[in-house]
Amino acid sequence: MKRLVAAALLLSAAACSKAPESGEVPDLAGNATAGIAFTYGYAFELPSRAIAELQEAHAQACERVGMANCRITGLSYNVDRDGTARASLSVKVASRIARRFGREAVVTAERGGATLVGAEISGEETTPEASAAASQVAQGDIATLDRQIADPKLSPAERAELRAQRAQQVAAARTSAADADAARARIATTPMAFSYQTGHGVGFGNALRDNADTALGSARMTLIGATWLLATFGPPALLLLLLWLVWRRWGRHWWDRVFGGPAA
Repeated sequence: MKRLVAAALLLSAAACSKAPESGEVPDLAGNATAGIAFTYGYAFELPSRAIAELQEAHAQACERVGMANCRITGLSYNVDRDGTARASLSVKVASRIARRFGREAVVTAERGGATLVGAEISGEETTPEASAAASQVAQGDIATLDRQIADPKLSPAERAELRAQRAQQVAAARTSAADADAARARIATTPMAFSYQTGHGVGFGNALRDNADTALGSARMTLIGATWLLATFGPPALLLLLLWLVWRRWGRHWWDRVFGGPAA
């Protein structure tokens, strides 16, 4: 099918030091366009400690509208060793409320201190009517073949050939009907994905805070590396030092007594 980009909005407000206000939420295209199956995507930046809370708020918003209008299809939450959190949430929303649901999700995120750093809507053309029409044509061919097969004047070979053609038309009708149902389902339901990453958003001030966090993370990793080295090589080094002290205190005197000469 022909791929259509219905709307693409990547927000890179480098000159702006704060998240958009709720009145400035991008009014992304809805699913009102007939024959287009849409997919929504939103990306947010916010402090690590707030990611799980925002993810849960979006999941609860999906549950509140009911399973007939929204279903959670995927969820992930990961924290790196340095404490950086990343998460994602995937839902399927009824197309008639997808635009409103997405805008409300952005407003919820902004109220929680998140910054919308990316938003994208893509659409793919799909034609359930064409598949349904193809199914009807196949059904008409089946009816014609049934009348021909019922002719008593047909030879066995001719009847076998017509039956083979009928089987092909039955398969084509079923495939076209299934394609039409799948196309209707894609138009009626909109996949929506939310991604959450650690950060303070866009703007000079937020960039400074991100750099400060990076510096702290680097110092933390350096300290972790130093303690790892100490934990790994400290006990063997301590054991060698203890053996050397024992040798100096008692071992050399024992060597002198047993072998009658100084130890090497």
